[in-house]
Amino acid sequence: MKDKIDPVEVAKFENETWSRCASGYIEGFGALVAEAIDSILAEASVKNGTFCLDVGTGPGNTAKSASELGARTIGIDFSDTMLAEARVRNPELEFLNASAEKLPFADDEFDAVVGNYILHHSGEPEKILSDSFRVLKPGGKAAFTVWSKPEKLEAFGLFFGAVGEHLGSPDLPHGPLFGISDFDHFHHLLREAGFTKTSVRELPTVWKTPSISSYLRAFHDWANLNVVDKEIREKIEETILKSSGRYQSEGVYYIPNPSILLSGTKAIY
Repeated sequence: MKDKIDPVEVAKFENETWSRCASGYIEGFGALVAEAIDSILAEASVKNGTFCLDVGTGPGNTAKSASELGARTIGIDFSDTMLAEARVRNPELEFLNASAEKLPFADDEFDAVVGNYILHHSGEPEKILSDSFRVLKPGGKAAFTVWSKPEKLEAFGLFFGAVGEHLGSPDLPHGPLFGISDFDHFHHLLREAGFTKTSVRELPTVWKTPSISSYLRAFHDWANLNVVDKEIREKIEETILKSSGRYQSEGVYYIPNPSILLSGTKAIY
């Protein structure tokens, strides 16, 4: 893990960033993170009758998919802006503003806990895992996704390469798991939280989009490019447009950005 991570600063940065991205999330980053939803729900054995907690629900995509399987689902997030999107899109579901590191639920309450790309956005991912373990019923399963090693993340690299060329690469705060791809490390974190039957594997997730404009908007919002000089911003976008052509096939862009899926079970004693 990285040293000198300030959980408060990480939370502040992540909340501000993803709140800014909320309105365009579904069409932008949502197209990428949705690639892992079926896998994470299957990994946590979510099915009809399951009581499922979706940690870091964002606009509620994973919670919605769980409910479509017949699960009773609660989604939590710390961004009021994201939760507003989730409630508008899924008025039949329950969403709460809550900390992923300190869940407002009783012990042994849920059959499954899922977190689609949440661990690496926390300054204290070990607390998310330990509290997820706490709220699981004995025999319950938890599953989480994080991004794979940075050199494999071509969708992210396309943007950051262009930014580095024209603006320089800022040292942005992020959680200690961003860029970690050591499977043994994830097994260790899961076991330290109390989980057994741990599993860690890579998912070949890909950003699929018929138009690069939604990709550009997503990163425009994420990086707050409105504050960047217009000429530099246009150069960044021009470089991305030129470089993105190699990912296009039959009118659709397929940009690799693999993930890691980790899971564990709360043993029955």
